[in-house]
Amino acid sequence: MVNDLMNASTSYKSKWLRVFQPRPDASCRIFCFPYAGSGPAVYKDWGNLLPPDIEVVAIHYPGRESRSDELLLTDLIELVEQLRKQILPYLDKPFVFFGHSMGAYIAFELTRALWKCAGVRPDSLFISAAGAPHIREPNCISDLSYKEFLRALLKLNGIPSEVLKNPELITYALPILRSDMRICESYTCQTIEPLEVPMTVFGGTQDKRISFERLEKWQLHAATTYKLEMYDGDHFFINTQRRKIIDAINKELLALI
Repeated sequence: MVNDLMNASTSYKSKWLRVFQPRPDASCRIFCFPYAGSGPAVYKDWGNLLPPDIEVVAIHYPGRESRSDELLLTDLIELVEQLRKQILPYLDKPFVFFGHSMGAYIAFELTRALWKCAGVRPDSLFISAAGAPHIREPNCISDLSYKEFLRALLKLNGIPSEVLKNPELITYALPILRSDMRICESYTCQTIEPLEVPMTVFGGTQDKRISFERLEKWQLHAATTYKLEMYDGDHFFINTQRRKIIDAINKELLALI
């Protein structure tokens, strides 16, 4: 597998990876993992907000956007195993992971899997709007009826405002959201093996789903540098505080360039 890294092509032929602003000469890459119910388009503009020496690679899960004809996955470890094989050839230069909500758990488990299977890991791990992985999700809603599921999502601020404004988007997003919520609700990190990766955790001060206490517990999974930064906003502060979050990430990335 190490040889695969050394001989890697950067053409991004994998359907799991989307690059909206290709930068083949970039010094490092940031792989961005979407939150539940979303796809790579949520990171479409990130490349324009980062220096030209950084390439943004958005992860594209099955069952959404251009992969909408594929089956949705409901098991996080299965998803990570498929993604691990696809992403490995593109880890041929310094890289970091950023994941929001469900994406944070995927980024975390992928970090563990890559180290165990290939001996590689990101130079930094950014966790956003996700409680520590060894704590089970306290509000399980994925098996509720359509109306109850929608009502529960609204109560938890679990649907981005731009989706709520469009009934067609709600109809499209709900099956994906239900599948992704099953991923989150069925996932628990079975063993605490602190990562030798600098970890930064982002949280929203008005997030009804993820408490400050659950964010703090990520420290148990960090063997080196750990930081917790709070931003004004609900579960989707990633959208309302995007500039500040990208600025915080950029400070870490500059050290890699």
